[in-house]
Amino acid sequence: MLNKISKNDIKDYKAKDLMTKDVVILLPRDNLLYAQNKMSRYRIKKIVVVDDKNKRHPVGILTIKDIIKFLTLDRIDRDLDEIPIVEAMTKNLNTINEIKSAVDCAKILDKDAISSLIVVEDDPVQHEQPGSSVNRKTVLSGIITSTDFTRFFSERCIGLASVKDYMSHPVFSISVNEKVSTAAKLMIDKNVSRVVVTPASRHRDRLLGILSESDISTVIVGLKSKSLRSVYEHMQMMFSSTKRNITYNLHEPTLIRIRDIFTPKPTVVDKDTDLAEAAKIMVTQRISGIPVIESSLEEREMKKQPIGIISKTDIVKALTGFE
Repeated sequence: MLNKISKNDIKDYKAKDLMTKDVVILLPRDNLLYAQNKMSRYRIKKIVVVDDKNKRHPVGILTIKDIIKFLTLDRIDRDLDEIPIVEAMTKNLNTINEIKSAVDCAKILDKDAISSLIVVEDDPVQHEQPGSSVNRKTVLSGIITSTDFTRFFSERCIGLASVKDYMSHPVFSISVNEKVSTAAKLMIDKNVSRVVVTPASRHRDRLLGILSESDISTVIVGLKSKSLRSVYEHMQMMFSSTKRNITYNLHEPTLIRIRDIFTPKPTVVDKDTDLAEAAKIMVTQRISGIPVIESSLEEREMKKQPIGIISKTDIVKALTGFE
């Protein structure tokens, strides 16, 4: 555990102090199935895409949200291994220098509603070619994400804020019997990364579980596949869940229900919990958001819908005011 600091001390930290240096990269010509496999392997939600000729030059970023959004809108009948990353990735990169202050980095994330910044440095060897459209003046140095900020907050910002000061609301909910594709559309429309799952009929005000982008990523193949051929091709992936036994409707893979993949009995926090403690839970449990409840035994026993969600995005927002 690192020593905690005051709000005034935070301004002294730079991007290089928080960033991840070992960046997972892909090429624009790589396909979405390969990208999805890499995300699962390394348990990450975003991958930097680099230039084919200069693998130190970032040209885009691919996130789980990008994949889900692309697959929900794409109308061409093709499988994930037929779709190049370049079609789904975000091309307008937010890049910063490693000496940018951590607070300024947090402000960019908050203002632009993004979850990562590409850290670049001057290229010591220039290889610009006349007429080339690729700018090679800077090269990839690292990436700073909302997870990096959350880890920093959990270790250094103890006692500086409480969950109720920064939690997000309203909380969007969906029935456990709805299609996963419906949940994906709701997340896109509301620009959120998770929704609360409620019972199908009675007690609709109860918290049954939570559905996140990570949960949906386990069935990305099912969201895209439109034929039995593609379902059988990727059968092993569709059924490879370490959480639970899943039974899919093989004739209609796009009708996979939320009940098949959501996370039941999620971790919750009281609204008066120290924000650093909530950040620590996210880091240790490798989750991006936690439902917030009232600080009462009744709320815990009744398992009522949360009054808010505290997420890594909210942690970033908290840091924007610490300078």
